[in-house]
Amino acid sequence: MFIRAYFISIICTAFFLNGCSFSSQVRTISPYFDGRLTYNNKAIENAKIMFSTAANDKFCLKARKFASTSEQGEFHLKAQTEDYTYVPFADKQLDEWTVCVKYNNEIHTLYSNNRYGSGNVSGSIYLQCDLALKPSNKPCTVSH
Repeated sequence: MFIRAYFISIICTAFFLNGCSFSSQVRTISPYFDGRLTYNNKAIENAKIMFSTAANDKFCLKARKFASTSEQGEFHLKAQTEDYTYVPFADKQLDEWTVCVKYNNEIHTLYSNNRYGSGNVSGSIYLQCDLALKPSNKPCTVSH
C-alpha cells in the first residue's frame, strides 16, 4: 500500500512540475528605435547606426544590429529578441541596450538605458540627434 501511494505521489509531482517547468519562448529585450541624425541641422546620410544589448557596451563594440541613415538622416532599428527559457519563481532579467553611430571615424553614443523586470520590453523610442552639440551635452532628445 505504501509503495503504491509513493508511486502515485511521484507521478502527481512529475505532472505538477511539468506544468511549472521551464518553457522556451521568444522574448523582446529592447524597445523599437526610430530616429533622425543631423550635424548642425543638416541630415547625415549613410552613417552607420549600431545597436548593442551587451552589458556595459558604451560604444557598441559588441553590436548585434546595424542600420544606415537615409538621405534625410533617418534610421530604424527593430526591437531585439532572444530565445528565453522561463524559470518559475526566478523570472527577473536585466535588459540593457545602447544605440551608437559611427560618423567621421568616431563612435558616438546616442542613447543607453536598461530595465530590470520580467517579460517583454515594449514600446518605441524616437531619437532626434544633432552631432554638432558639444560632447558635454547629450546629442539626442528622446521621445516615446
